[in-house]
Amino acid sequence: MAPLSSALSGSHYLNGTDITAELAEKIDDLKKALGEELLKEAWFYADDFSLLRWLYGWDFKIAEIVPRFKKSAYRLIALKIHEVSIDDVAECNEYLNKLVPWAQYYPGGIMSIDNEGNPILVQTVCKVHPKSLIQCDRVSQLFRLILTETFLVYMFMLKNEKRTNRKLGLRMIIDMEGFNKDLIHPTNMKNYLNLLSLIQDTFPDCARNIFIINAPMMMSAVYAIVKPALAKQTQEKIVFLGKDFRQKLCEKLGRENVLERWGGDLKASNGLETGHLRIGGVVPEDLYYNPSKNTYHVPSDKLTKVNVTAGRRKEVQVSVPQAGAKLHWFWTATNDIDFYVEDKTGNEIFPRMRLTTDYVPEFGHIEVTTEGEYTVVFDNSHGRVFSKDVKYHVYVEVNQD
Repeated sequence: MAPLSSALSGSHYLNGTDITAELAEKIDDLKKALGEELLKEAWFYADDFSLLRWLYGWDFKIAEIVPRFKKSAYRLIALKIHEVSIDDVAECNEYLNKLVPWAQYYPGGIMSIDNEGNPILVQTVCKVHPKSLIQCDRVSQLFRLILTETFLVYMFMLKNEKRTNRKLGLRMIIDMEGFNKDLIHPTNMKNYLNLLSLIQDTFPDCARNIFIINAPMMMSAVYAIVKPALAKQTQEKIVFLGKDFRQKLCEKLGRENVLERWGGDLKASNGLETGHLRIGGVVPEDLYYNPSKNTYHVPSDKLTKVNVTAGRRKEVQVSVPQAGAKLHWFWTATNDIDFYVEDKTGNEIFPRMRLTTDYVPEFGHIEVTTEGEYTVVFDNSHGRVFSKDVKYHVYVEVNQD
C-alpha cells in the first residue's frame, strides 16, 4: 500500500469538508471490506469519522482492521452496552455510579463537554484503594463498568460530531495526587494494563489529549510499566503538566469547563468540589464479596480442575437443548487467562476478556437465543512459559415454563 503521508501527517481532528479524496477512498475501501451487514449491526462505528478512527488507529491496514473491528463490535453487542442511551452528563455520571455497588470507589466520570464538543474526563487514579476494591467483585464487572463509561462518552462525542461536522476526541485529566506503592502491586497493575488494552482495542484513536497532573517523583518508573500497553497514538497525546497545571488546564480546556478544584470556574449542580465524578477511597467491608450471599457460588470440591499450558487453550463443550436456556459458569485460575464463550459459528457471545481471580471468582451466565452446541474457552495463548490451573463448573439452566 502506498504511504498516505498527507493523511497521516495532518490533524486527525478535521472538518467533514476537509476529508480529502484520498481519505474518502480509504473510508470506502474499509466499508466494502466490512460489509453492509456488519456496519448495520455496528451502527456506532459506521459513520465516516468513526471509520477514520479505525483507519488512523491501525495505520490504514484494512486487513488488520476488519477482524479487530468485528471483535470489538460484537464485544459491545454481547454485553448489550450499545443499548444504553443517555443524553445528559450528570445523568450519565449518576447511571455509572449505580451500575455496580462499588462504582464510586473506582475513579472516573465526565467533568464537562468543552466548547467544541469534546468530552472532558477526570480520573483521580491514586485515590483508588486496590486492596479493598479487588475484594468487591469480579474483574469482568470492572471491565464492563469502564467499557460502558467509555461507550457513553463516545456517544456524546458522536452526537457532537454530527452537530458540528467535525471529528472530535476525548480529553482526559489524570490526577496522580496521593500516589502510593500499593497502586503498582502486581495484581493491580496486571488488571489495569489488561483494562487499558481492552479499552484501546474497543475504541481506537479516541483520545485527543491526556493531561497528567501531580505526577509523583517516581513517575518515570511508573510510566515505564504502563507505556508498553499504550498504543502509539495514545503515547503521542500524553502531556505532563507542572505546578502551574491549573492555569494550563484552563487555557487548554476553557476555564468554564474545569471544576474549581482543578483551577476553573465550573460549579457542580450537587455543590461538591468534585461534582458528580467518582473519586475513589477505601471500600467498606460490607461491599466485599461474600460466597454465602452469592447463590451462584460453587464450592471448591464441586469444581473440575484442568491445566492450560502456555500457548494453548482449553475448550469445554456444552449442549444447550433449547432457546432461552441459561448457560452458567463459575471458575478460578492461578493467573490471568482469557475467558470467552463461542456459539457454533465461532462468534463470541460472551466476549474475550483477560481476567484474574486472585480475590473473587468469575461467574455469570448468558441466555442463549438458539439451541445447539456452545464452547466455553479458557485461553492461555498469550502465555509464553507458565501454565495456568483452572477450576471450573459449567451448567445449563433450562426454562421450565
